[in-house]
Amino acid sequence: MSGAVQGRAARVECRRVIMVADLAGFSRAVGPLSTVELAELVHRFYGGAAALVESRGGRVVKFVGDGCLAVFGEDAAPVAVGCALDFAGIAHELCGEFGVAFDVGANVHLATIVEGSFGAGASAAFDVMGAGVLHAFRMGAGPGVRISEPVYRKLPNDQRRAWRKHLPPATYVREGKA
Repeated sequence: MSGAVQGRAARVECRRVIMVADLAGFSRAVGPLSTVELAELVHRFYGGAAALVESRGGRVVKFVGDGCLAVFGEDAAPVAVGCALDFAGIAHELCGEFGVAFDVGANVHLATIVEGSFGAGASAAFDVMGAGVLHAFRMGAGPGVRISEPVYRKLPNDQRRAWRKHLPPATYVREGKA
């Protein structure tokens, strides 16, 4: 980690692998559920996602609706990609239990960000900021896992074969189902 950024709260500029994952087709799929069922499904998603990310050494930054933003260490690109792919297991389990159909969409990117406490008072919370976070969100949407060029380069050679390059910007999409 490099030096702290000026400000009232401790913030640090660092390189992280950023993972953005959500449940593709979620809004349409959960229409028939009651409010209580919807809340339980989201609660179960948050619990499963947090357990998965934390078991891989990552940190959930935040959940918003059916989405999860998480960060991993700079050298954890292969681990973060595996985590993104494993989100499909959580989704399929929830679909079966709640009788709905959605998939997982995830983007994984390696970039320099600023992390730390943002906000004020009781609303202050850990968060991540920077162009790298924005890039992770803009890599694509919908079902499937997408990785950026910097993440692709960190994968071992035997793990690169399943990805094909899309332009622009360079984004790799996994062939077949997640």
